[in-house]
Amino acid sequence: MGSPFETSSAAAEVPAPAAPASRLPEAAPEALEALRHTAHGAHARLEALLHGVAAGVLFVGREGRVDLVNRAVCRMLGVAAAGELVGQSSAAVARLLSSRFADPAAFTQQGLLDGGRRLQLADGRVLSRELLPVGEAEAHGVLVLLREVSASSPAEVEPLPTVSLVDELTGLPNRRGFLSQANRRLRRALQEGRAASLFCVDVEGTRDINRHLGHTAGDRALEEAAGVLRTGFRETDLLGRLGGDEFAVLALDVNEGQQPAVLERLNKALAQLNARPARAWRLSLGIGAAATEGVQCPLVEDLLAAAAARLHSWKRSRPAKQD
Repeated sequence: MGSPFETSSAAAEVPAPAAPASRLPEAAPEALEALRHTAHGAHARLEALLHGVAAGVLFVGREGRVDLVNRAVCRMLGVAAAGELVGQSSAAVARLLSSRFADPAAFTQQGLLDGGRRLQLADGRVLSRELLPVGEAEAHGVLVLLREVSASSPAEVEPLPTVSLVDELTGLPNRRGFLSQANRRLRRALQEGRAASLFCVDVEGTRDINRHLGHTAGDRALEEAAGVLRTGFRETDLLGRLGGDEFAVLALDVNEGQQPAVLERLNKALAQLNARPARAWRLSLGIGAAATEGVQCPLVEDLLAAAAARLHSWKRSRPAKQD
């Protein structure tokens, strides 16, 4: 089945050429030279600041290239010079650096911008990783901050005061974090000709759990749902809590025909949870799915809307519950 996300293009009207600029006054060369000197000074101060901080700083631009690496990154990862990394794609840099990590294959697959906050190095050291989007929806890129932490103290380093990308209750990426990572993964996957499926998951009955058993029980139900998703999906799949009782999962290399097998695994994990003795509630999940295999790369938001529409259609088609 072809991708439902075909787009049409329309020819844009070519604007009329701008009127020629008036001649610069005679003093313009001196003014331009002063501006160049000021800009050079500002750049030098910024460069000194970045190389002077203890944290590793690496910037991945909107096109996926590594545009900046400070000395701390080189020191932490045993890189002779920043020039070995700058200008290369983030995927190429991940391959170059993979031997420094305890699990080279996993780091190569996840890259610089995906995966957990803690990175285990091959020599036993642990790095914490913070991702700071630059611009709305990463319009300019992503700043990656790396700091060394103790392997025995996960909470040693406080995260920088920035917009959170993680849901505190479940530990999964929140809506902003999920959409950010998912769009990156989807772009890369479709460039490589790989299929992708997005699952929209709704935890049913949380309102009744909150009303009859309290909000602590409702929170526990959401944590259980996150656990079922972790069990039912692969480690390489991207899970996120979008808000309230809504979750989403992006699974690469899963086409529409393979979705039933994924749902079967998920149902098995859910049945195992509900079979535990002395449970105060029965966890129930509603799921809608959408897939894309086309050359055109839809936004994750488009896939999410299609999956949510199928979920709501399924809910409407169910027989009404009998009281």
